[in-house]
Amino acid sequence: MNSGARIAIVDAVCDVEQSEQPFGKRWRQEEVVLNAEHLAALREGKILALDVQEEYVMFVKLDPAIAANLKELGYGG
Repeated sequence: MNSGARIAIVDAVCDVEQSEQPFGKRWRQEEVVLNAEHLAALREGKILALDVQEEYVMFVKLDPAIAANLKELGYGG
C-alpha cells in the first residue's frame, strides 16, 4: 500500500467492519468505479462530484501537473 494523508492505493476493496485498513476504524465503505467518460472529463480539466452515502459530496480532480502532461501529449481539452 502506498498512502498519503487522505488517499491510499490498495489492491482490493476491504470490508471496514472486518478490517482497519487503510485508515484505521471506519463505519462504512463505498466503491466508486470510474468509466471512460469520467476519465475523459478529468483529462479535460473537469471535476467529478461523487455522492457519498447520500450524505457527503467528494470532489475528484486530476493533479494539475499530470493534466498539463496529458494535454501536451494530446489528451484532454
